[in-house]
Amino acid sequence: MQTLTIGITIRLFKPNSGGLQYHAEELVKRLQQRGHKIIILTRAITRVPSYQDHFYFSEPKGGKFDINGMDVRILRHPKWLNFMTWLVLKCIARPKLKKIGILIYNLIYASDVEKAFKEVDLIHHIGQGSEMIGFAAACAAVKLGVPFVVQPTIHPGQWGDTDIDFFLYRAANRLLAHTEYEMKFFQKNGLKCPISVVGNGIQDRRDGVGLRFRQKHQINGEMILFVGRKEEDKGYPLLLEAFRKIQKNQKNVTLVCMGPGVALGGDDNGIIEIGFASEDEKHDAFAACDIFCMPSEAESFGLVYMEAGLYAKPVIGRKIPVLDELLAKNEAGLLVGQVSGQDNRVSLTSEELACALEFLLDHLESRVRLGQNIQKIAENFVWQNVATQFEAAYSSELEQTPFKKSN
Repeated sequence: MQTLTIGITIRLFKPNSGGLQYHAEELVKRLQQRGHKIIILTRAITRVPSYQDHFYFSEPKGGKFDINGMDVRILRHPKWLNFMTWLVLKCIARPKLKKIGILIYNLIYASDVEKAFKEVDLIHHIGQGSEMIGFAAACAAVKLGVPFVVQPTIHPGQWGDTDIDFFLYRAANRLLAHTEYEMKFFQKNGLKCPISVVGNGIQDRRDGVGLRFRQKHQINGEMILFVGRKEEDKGYPLLLEAFRKIQKNQKNVTLVCMGPGVALGGDDNGIIEIGFASEDEKHDAFAACDIFCMPSEAESFGLVYMEAGLYAKPVIGRKIPVLDELLAKNEAGLLVGQVSGQDNRVSLTSEELACALEFLLDHLESRVRLGQNIQKIAENFVWQNVATQFEAAYSSELEQTPFKKSN
């Protein structure tokens, strides 16, 4: 396709601060490798402000920044405008006042977005409506006469599906969904704009050295791996509880928990706690493990399952809709739990999780079959394939929408 200049807005762009930032960084790198010029506009690069603090926080310096070879620009405001951002926060929490809140926000920021993106062919927002920067991007897109596409970060029933979020999604000329499940959810909730299913990307890495990881941590026997934030929503405490149950019958198995957060495993026999780890060590851990398990309560896609899948490792997860679509229907993962109600929450007990772990530990042939199946699925989501899907979505919008850039 023709080379494009693309403006990307995102609430936060601080690499190594979370999965969304990792995704954005990798997407930008892949698009740049294909010859596209990318300008990233964000509110924060030096720290991760909380939701409410995000309305008041402003970087001390503006201008252009080179972050890992990417053109990043700051959307900031002087402190004397904090009263106005406070008004925005209060207004968007009230349905009758949300349009006023959006108007105030755009008065503060939209002209700066327009200036930063004056040469772009298309504006791509990554995130939700509640973060507000997307509304300024939508306003700028109208003034510049370029398409506005939104890539929502959503898990229906839990985040990204509030009234203010849908208000932003309805402003988009096109939505970029991660899965068919997301696309159907948007359509069911009345969104009429075109929707492209683009997936999500992983690095095509299978170079981890399992023996190096096992020797470093003195691991013998079978190994279960968890990679993620050590928090309840990722299923970390639940996994610890389930592991302690299986230790009664499985004497030679080790649980490795890798990721940020408060370690609860302590010095328990058979549990190894690792905090932040390099990408190389993470891939060594994937290569070393026999089972990958992360019983997360919600995922917008579940990249880490796919990363493990490239190593043909069987995965255990909660039966949430996105994993059900990507894994269960292809017999590429062992998904457990019971779906409750209409909010897509999946209840899961430590006993149920322990049974799943013991089943795979006791059935090598099932581990091999699941590992081979997920590897085939994961290969569809290496970045060179996913970047092509984003390019196709951009091309479709530019061809189908009669926009004319303003001079």
